[in-house]
Amino acid sequence: MEFRIAHRFSCAPEAYWKMTHDPAYEASFRGEDVDTVVLEAREVGDHSIERRRVSPRKPLPPLMARAVGRERLSYVQEVDFDNAHFSSVWRVVSDILPDKVRCAGTSRVVAHAGGGCERIMEGRIEVDVFMVGGQIEKHILKELQGGYDRAAGIMATMLAAQGSGA
Repeated sequence: MEFRIAHRFSCAPEAYWKMTHDPAYEASFRGEDVDTVVLEAREVGDHSIERRRVSPRKPLPPLMARAVGRERLSYVQEVDFDNAHFSSVWRVVSDILPDKVRCAGTSRVVAHAGGGCERIMEGRIEVDVFMVGGQIEKHILKELQGGYDRAAGIMATMLAAQGSGA
């Protein structure tokens, strides 16, 4: 399943990028519904490389939990941030059935013709589990969309507080 998630913001791409790499922003949208542990963080030229374990606290729907043999998902998120081009390449490695679950993509922040900027995330989710793979893909996409919608709301609030608008 391919997807595209986009949000517009009333600031320049550089300002957006800088704010999203602020630890206060990161902490505010990770919130109480997920636990994260940084496994690796390093700088290589204009790139920031991160690996973190992400463990959502919300249980899977019962049918999915039975299919994968676990009540909750956890995964390692690997991201290569290209700080010079306000973009990243990412992938998610599931702790459950890593050979059957593939989730990867790109994100970028670009100037918008009408002013401000737009964050665009594109990727692909594939879950090769008999009978429930499609349902799991939809669940992952729903959670991903919800997380990015929450993050966009937090960014809009932060921009408004700085007087940049929303």
